[in-house]
Amino acid sequence: MENSYVDSNVSLSFDFINKLPLLKTLILWYQQIGNDDINNKDKHGFLKDFIDTITNNLIKSSSRFRYSDTIKNFALSLYILGGKLTYEFVRLNLPGSLPNLTMLNTLISTSNAKNSEAEFRFHQLQKHFDELNVQYEFGSEDATSIIKKIKYDSTTNTYNGFATPLDRGVPIKEYYQTDSFDKLKLWFNSNDKSSLLNVHMIQPVQSTNQTIIPSPFLLSAYGIDNTATANDILQRWWYIFNQCLQRNIRIIGFSTDADAKY
Repeated sequence: MENSYVDSNVSLSFDFINKLPLLKTLILWYQQIGNDDINNKDKHGFLKDFIDTITNNLIKSSSRFRYSDTIKNFALSLYILGGKLTYEFVRLNLPGSLPNLTMLNTLISTSNAKNSEAEFRFHQLQKHFDELNVQYEFGSEDATSIIKKIKYDSTTNTYNGFATPLDRGVPIKEYYQTDSFDKLKLWFNSNDKSSLLNVHMIQPVQSTNQTIIPSPFLLSAYGIDNTATANDILQRWWYIFNQCLQRNIRIIGFSTDADAKY
């Protein structure tokens, strides 16, 4: 229930406004952007939405907080780029500004933003290319060190964090699925945990009539233990090339670091 002392028809006196410098500045700023042309309004669109969200939510109970699509997208970006601790630091210090973690996890699970380990997202890649109206791309592959740990994914009943087995160079999705405690114990005792995260990125090549470089796309990510051979990598790249070709997407090259296997 909203606070009873909030009157939607309240009128503010000049004396009251002058006693609150922040309120006075906000009113002047809103007047300024209200008189701006369409380009400047777009420039300040997110900031206005952010301020509106905070002020609208502060007069409600937390169970009735509401967020626009713009704020939800910003929240997802902040969580992905900054991590959980950064996200919570911002959210708790700016009450009403961002969705709580429960709502954020719901957004992730329903926005197709959650990736399963070793899943190659060719279907989403095709949609991405259709939206950008491009056809050519560069593929890249690289690995980065990670902390060794096993995590259970309840949505797929899979244990992530073990080194992903390869089938002709291609990682096997959801390999570590079991309802047997003995099998899980065997994996912990005999299988290596991933020491590296292998990531495949796709960079669309802009067409001649485009002035903005298209955004890259995360194709797949999975844990490895650095035992793959050069032949495994070549077979994996051939697999990616053919899967893209079937979707009328042409890979014109692969890029990676100076590892001898490549």
